[in-house]
Amino acid sequence: MQQQTLTASPGLEAREVVVAGVAVRYTDNPGPDRGDRLPTVLVHGTGGSTATHFAFIEPMLATRSRVIAIDLSEPEGDDLELDDLVAQVAAVIEDAVPATAVTVLGYSLGAVVAAAFAARHPSVARQLVLVAGWLRTDAQQRLRNEIWTQLAAVSPQALAEYSTFCAFGSPFLHTRTDAQVAELHRVAEPSSFLRKQMQLNRDIDITDEATAIASRALVIGLTEDHMVPRHHSQELFGAIEDARYAELPTGHAVVFERPAQLFALIDEFTGHPDRHPAGSVITPPLP
Repeated sequence: MQQQTLTASPGLEAREVVVAGVAVRYTDNPGPDRGDRLPTVLVHGTGGSTATHFAFIEPMLATRSRVIAIDLSEPEGDDLELDDLVAQVAAVIEDAVPATAVTVLGYSLGAVVAAAFAARHPSVARQLVLVAGWLRTDAQQRLRNEIWTQLAAVSPQALAEYSTFCAFGSPFLHTRTDAQVAELHRVAEPSSFLRKQMQLNRDIDITDEATAIASRALVIGLTEDHMVPRHHSQELFGAIEDARYAELPTGHAVVFERPAQLFALIDEFTGHPDRHPAGSVITPPLP
């Protein structure tokens, strides 16, 4: 998917903060008091944005708590490091809610960023939600990454079809017609930022940082995920001391396939963080 920037809708304030010379945009909905829940910070995944990855669940989450949604920006220079993205998250939180504990919710690469942030800022990331994240990149992920890179060099159409195949679960695609599947393709030349994110994805290893996370965490794995198979989420669950685990029957694109079930899991955790003790395996709500 190509990155799109969120345009603030009624109730949202569009803001930006400069990090290492680059403007990082985010939206905030301070609004009226919505109870005692922590503000929720959203961190999107590879090639995404708030508009493309959180369009369904951001409005639902905003009925429960203040939501700060970040659109990660391409840093200057040829290479992208995990530190660059963690610094952007830290700067946005400091700008929006200084000296305030938050829930950090990351999806895909955003989950990796969120986990690293939590390890480095334990007093800020009091709660953590990791959706389809991973500890370290393995051979299966590198193989998929290499195929992506080769397709990106020769055929935007083939790349779009391959990305759809990898992003959506087999049961989801099984129920669609060929025409409906074709509508899922996003045919475009990959941006330089997307290419840098894909390169970063090849070298992820947050094993040491994950074991240092003190946040109360909810880890969500996806049973039909071809991009980040659920054993990666299970490894995160095992690495984080105060973590509980749940699975949803979707592909990597859970934010499109089952946003209501995803919201229900997050809502229960942020509203009742003590309901399930560390080490629990949570049964997801039925649709």
